[in-house]
This record gives sequence, C-alpha cells and structure tokens, in this order.
Amino acid sequence: MKTFRTLVVAGACASVAWAQAARPVPPSADELLTRSQAAYAALKSYADSGTVDTEFGPPGGVLHEHHTFKTAYRAPRHFLFDFVREEKADRFVVWADDAAFHSWWQATGVAETYGKGEGGGAFIAGGEPTLNALMQLSPWLFPQADLTGPLTEFGGASLAGTEAIDGHSCYKLAGVGKSVYRASGRVVNVRRMTVWVDAQTLLVRRVFEDTAEGGPAGNLNRSTVTFEPQPNPTLDDARFVFAPPKTF
Repeated sequence: MKTFRTLVVAGACASVAWAQAARPVPPSADELLTRSQAAYAALKSYADSGTVDTEFGPPGGVLHEHHTFKTAYRAPRHFLFDFVREEKADRFVVWADDAAFHSWWQATGVAETYGKGEGGGAFIAGGEPTLNALMQLSPWLFPQADLTGPLTEFGGASLAGTEAIDGHSCYKLAGVGKSVYRASGRVVNVRRMTVWVDAQTLLVRRVFEDTAEGGPAGNLNRSTVTFEPQPNPTLDDARFVFAPPKTF
C-alpha cells in the first residue's frame, strides 16, 4: 500500500511538472515591442480608423474631447492621415504620393508640399494639430525618416497581463514615456504610458498617456488613442489622393 501511495504521489508530481513545462512562457514587454515594430516594418499596406479621447484641466474643471482619424499606407511611401477634431472644429491631413509629402490644415487654410528627403516636415507640422495622433505609428511605418513619437519614447515596460480591446485579446504593457532633446540629452514630458498590442497581429490597438510629471498639482492632461487596424488591405491609388477643400 505504501509503495502504491508513493507511486501515486510521484505520478502527480510528474504531471504537475509536465504541465508547468508545457505551459507557454509569456513574452517579455521588450520582446513584444520589438516584434510589434517588426510587424509594422513588414507591412505591404495598412489602414485604420481611430479615436483620440482627451481629458484635461484643473480639478473641478476637467474637459473631455473626442476626435477621430483615418490612416492609409502602402509601402514604401504612399500615405494618408486624416484627423478631424470633435464637432468638425478643425482638420489636419497629411498625404504622400511618389513625388512628395503634403499637408493641409483647416485652421490656416494652408497647404504645404515637402519634396523627397523633406517629408519629415509634414509630420513635425502635424504633431500639435493632431494631438500627436499623427506621430503614434508614423515612426514605425517610416523607420528611415527617424521620426519621434510616443512609441519611440516608451520604455521601462513590463507585461501587465492581457486585456480585450474591442473584442480582441491584447497584451497590456505598462511603462514610462520620456521625451529627450537630442542635442543636450535633457529629459522632459515624463509620463506613465500603457500600450495594448494585439496578441494575434502584434499591431497596436490602444495607447494611453497620463499627465506628465511636474505640472500644476491636480491638473490633468491625459490622452487615449484607440486604433482599429487592418494589416495588408488592398488599397488603390485613389485612397491616397486628397484635394484641400475651400470650405470644410
């Protein structure tokens, strides 16, 4: 009887050990970010629709805004990003063809053209008018342009489990965003960030940025950018054509 009990216990221990060994080890946050960046670099085309939700202001006077955008990309340089503020109060568009990048801002009515080698100027110009939504994925879609955005500033991340975004299972990565001046190395805009990466496609579905350190006590300045990504859709030339309207 004693021998039988020993065999049963040994068998149970072996089963537990096998189950633990068979259980997949979740990837690290750094590995997920590297794989996500590589997934964007490998795209032949990409499209999304998305939202930017902000909350900002002092205690007792916090305001909430909801904005929308659409993105289309076809390697290596065809691109269109169309950002519309809440209640169509403003609009900023960046688009690119074989010859150049272009931008148009409703608030000023000005359209700009950026020749080859100068396309980064369109993204820099559009950072503020789009509440940095333009700069979320652009650095990964155009790595050769050496652009800076929230995802390139995101670091010190850890895997905080999984969570569903719009019905899609995602890895939840928690870390810190830091903006660094290249010339001096000065660090500013330090804020908590959370990034949700689709477990199947490895594309980003949500980016949350909290209030930066060092501001007035109690003031909020948070943003949540949510994407509905489509990897490698069929996009014809017409998708990248934009004619600045005379009126919105």
